[in-house]
Amino acid sequence: MAEDTENQNPETPEDETPSDEAAEQQPSAEASEEPTLEEQLALALEERDQQTDRALRAQAELENVRKRLLREADMMRQYAVAPLAAELLPLMDNLQRAIAAGERTGNIEELLQGLQMVSKSFEETLGKFGVEKIPAVNEPFDPNKHEALQQVPSPDHEPMQVLQEVETGWQMHDRVIRPSKVIVSSAPPA
Repeated sequence: MAEDTENQNPETPEDETPSDEAAEQQPSAEASEEPTLEEQLALALEERDQQTDRALRAQAELENVRKRLLREADMMRQYAVAPLAAELLPLMDNLQRAIAAGERTGNIEELLQGLQMVSKSFEETLGKFGVEKIPAVNEPFDPNKHEALQQVPSPDHEPMQVLQEVETGWQMHDRVIRPSKVIVSSAPPA
């Protein structure tokens, strides 16, 4: 048994020695694989330069998109009324025909009839774009839709009721484009 113990003891130091050497060799191998501080700095600087380049490109792209959107918005504003103009041009043609017919014939009734047709077509065309007359006569006065030019005492009407429309008001959907200019009733004097 003493021999077994001696055999084990010499083996144990021999086992430890190679593992100690292996342990010493591994850190040196890892140290050679790990980049030096200069290499790490160079990698970090390269990555920084790449990120800076990406950021500058993204910023330039964003600026280009902003400029393009502004150009497109300007073009839309510039040509926004083109569909309305296209619809109004035939009305202008009809108006000129009515005037020419009235001049040729000298018949005021035909001229008046032609102008009434043009006026009706004009109103229908505006209606296609959501533009409509504001109701006024015999309506209660609404300061959001009507502009009172005068008040007239009237025993036949409620106070603040529209008696007469001097100038037609127009609205687009729920927004007033031009208020109606009206004459409004007031209470009769006492």
